[in-house]
Amino acid sequence: MQLTEEDILAKIGNDDRAAFEQVFRNYYTELSRFCLKYVRDEFAAEELVQEVFINIWERRHTLSVNTSVKAYLYTAVRNRSFNYLKLQMPKELRKVDVEGVVDLSDVAENREEAWVMDELRVYVQQAIDTLPPKCQTIFNLSRNAGMTYKEIAEELDLSVKTVENQIGHALRKLREQLNPIWDKIMVLILIQFL
Repeated sequence: MQLTEEDILAKIGNDDRAAFEQVFRNYYTELSRFCLKYVRDEFAAEELVQEVFINIWERRHTLSVNTSVKAYLYTAVRNRSFNYLKLQMPKELRKVDVEGVVDLSDVAENREEAWVMDELRVYVQQAIDTLPPKCQTIFNLSRNAGMTYKEIAEELDLSVKTVENQIGHALRKLREQLNPIWDKIMVLILIQFL
């Protein structure tokens, strides 16, 4: 008999390490790859994913998951990746070479690139955050988790047509949200190439 996600979460909430380890084994590798797209550092990606799982285990008695386990994990990893990137910015400013001399051109270039990417992420994330919860989950599974419409439909127990409609709705809403700031986005992109 195959356990439902609710059963698995209940088992984890009741201190069942085997259920927790099963979820870890099922998702760790793909979540690490997903995180790597954001942080571009393999070691940091693995650490961040491990932190997400540690956090889940520590909160297992009070954890409330309103989406699928997979959607919850991808959202948690994405959020932790964004927090990591925000914390990395000050470190870039303190980067020092082996001689103890700051290479200002490298720091300025990295800082500009990071700033541009952070600004773009903020704009896009704010637009995504305005989507209805179901639409947001489907959009994140499609764009961030790289799942196909069929996989999303199976994961969320929906029809493929519903997933297609939700993605179309999300893209229309995002265009509406981002259209007024399109000029700002283009300026940020151009700054990166100057």
